[in-house]
Parts: sequence; C-alpha cells; structure tokens
Amino acid sequence: MKNLFKVFAVACVLFSSDLFAQQDPMYSQYMFNMLPINPAYAGSREMLSVTAMYRKQWVGIEGAPTTFTFSADTPIRNQRMALGLNLVSDQIGIAKTLTINACYAYRIQFTNGGLLSLGLQAGLNQYRADYSSVVTSQNFGGPMDNAFAGSVSSMFPNFGFGAYYYTDKFYVGVASPKMIKNNLNGENNPTIDFTSYPNRQNRHLFITSGYTFELNQDWDLKPSTLIKGVHGAPLEFDINVNAWWKKKVGGGLSYRTADAILAMVQFQVKPELQFGYAYDMTVSGLSGTNSGSHEVMLRYEPHAKKHANKARFNGGKKKAFNSRGKNSFRKKSNFKRKKSFSKRSRKPRRR
Repeated sequence: MKNLFKVFAVACVLFSSDLFAQQDPMYSQYMFNMLPINPAYAGSREMLSVTAMYRKQWVGIEGAPTTFTFSADTPIRNQRMALGLNLVSDQIGIAKTLTINACYAYRIQFTNGGLLSLGLQAGLNQYRADYSSVVTSQNFGGPMDNAFAGSVSSMFPNFGFGAYYYTDKFYVGVASPKMIKNNLNGENNPTIDFTSYPNRQNRHLFITSGYTFELNQDWDLKPSTLIKGVHGAPLEFDINVNAWWKKKVGGGLSYRTADAILAMVQFQVKPELQFGYAYDMTVSGLSGTNSGSHEVMLRYEPHAKKHANKARFNGGKKKAFNSRGKNSFRKKSNFKRKKSFSKRSRKPRRR
C-alpha cells in the first residue's frame, strides 16, 4: 500500500511539468465507461463489465478522427482490487495509433459508504504514419519532397494513474492516462528530422464528476461534467445532463466548450445489455465543413441480474467489505435473517 502511494506521488510531480496540445480520443458518452481515461474506474460497477464504443468524428471531412474502443474490467479479491483492459484504435488522417493498456485498482472503503479507488495502468502504443499518401506538388508534376517519401512505424511503452471516489449517488475522478512523452516518429527515423518536426505524445489531465437526483419513483436526473486539460490548449469542458425513466430509457444533452452541442439516448435492453448513441453537432469554425459526429456504445454485463438491487450512480453495484475482505451484509444474525425474509416484498429498487 505504501509503494502504491509513492508511485502516485511521483506521477503527480511528473505531471506538473510542461504539457503540450491535445491528442487523446474524444468520448461523448464518457459517463458510461471511464476506463479509457481513468484506470481507477476499474471494478466500479462491481461485476464483469465489457464495453465497446465506435466514434466517427466530423463526418464529411477527409481524414477526420475515427476511434474504436474496447474495455473490460472486474473486481477481484473480495472487491478490494480490480483489473481492467483497454484496447483503442485511433485513426487521424495518415496516422493510426493502436493502444493496449492493463489496469489495476486498489480500493479503500470508508465508513460513510464511499469508496476510493487508486488506479495504475501500463501498456504499449503502436504508431504508424504513411507520409507517402499525403498529396504534395509531386502529385501534380512537381519535384519530389523527401519528407513525404516514406512512412513511420514505432512502438513504445507508457503508463498512467488515476483516482476515483464514488458513493451510491456521487462520483469524482482525476487521471492522467499517459505519463511518458514518447517521440511518435521514432528517435532514429531517417524520413523526418525530429528536431524540426516535433511530434511527441502529450500528457493529459482528465477530471470527471457527477451526481444522481432521484426525482420520483420513475425519474432520475444525472448531471455530470468532464474537464480535459493539456498545456498549449485551453481547458475543455463537457457539461451533461441525462434523464432516466424507470432505469430503462435515458436521454441527455451536453455542451462541449467551443466545439459542439450533443444529444444522446440510451436503452437498457435487458439487465445485461445497454445500448447508447450520441450525436455531436459542431458549433466551432468547422461547423460548415461537416455533418456532425456519431458515437455508438454497447455494454454487456453477464452477471447484472445478480446485482440488480445494488445499483449506484453509473449503474454499478457496491458491496461493503470488512477488514477480512468478506461482504459485511452477509454477516447477519439468524434473527435478522428471519426478519428480512418476512419483508422480501420491500426490496430496494434499482437506481
């Protein structure tokens, strides 16, 4: 435990150094799967959770970002720890980045029912850029430009950290998923002089927060926000409000500062399966050049029925554990068990 806190302290010092422009993929439905931006989110749904997301940004602009994300996470060791896996394929113009990360989270429960998760992730990034596909004067009979005569392919490690605190109705998280400023073009790339064309991975800071308001037995209101920060670019805010009807159908609106207005809808098709769709209407200077962005999400949780009565803000479920790691709600006297058996009709409803 002490070593884990030391790692976090070192990571915070590293992050305080200079940063550069934003690179990480964008997610409109971040509130339903925060594992790609925060490793501490692993296990927060208290069961095996598998999520796939596909995003097509700025439709109509050639080379606009296209992102596919696959995430899986689950708690282990009597809920005290959690493991996760992220696979991200991100294509922007001639460049494609493939990322795989393994996540680990250690979770600390407080007497008020809140839970603090400290997460670390480590993995590999593969970067490819085909400069020969760039249209230059050579395509129109002009001279050849050696800077665009070849391609770049490199692979490098990276790591990140995060913290995530949550209760039944509230959550707040902070994370920096990439800490090493790798040279994307490779240190010994013969095609491009890196000293003239710097191209490094940037460190990003993500802050998330949200709350659930139970309006009545049928309706829940869930405002949330995502703040993205990186040196060389202004802070970006995603401000969202989602409304859910009977935990089965949800809809919401978001505003991303100086970029887009978002609309989204979610369907809890069955306890194990959730589907989501988001549309971004561009309001920046690119508004006249594209027809918006589309994002599709699919989440599968095979054990959801077993946890249906223990939901929390993000649809997850929380089990309290004692110092021995066993679920405290199982340690009831025979009298209490008989009493609860007689009141089965009063099960807590799902949030």
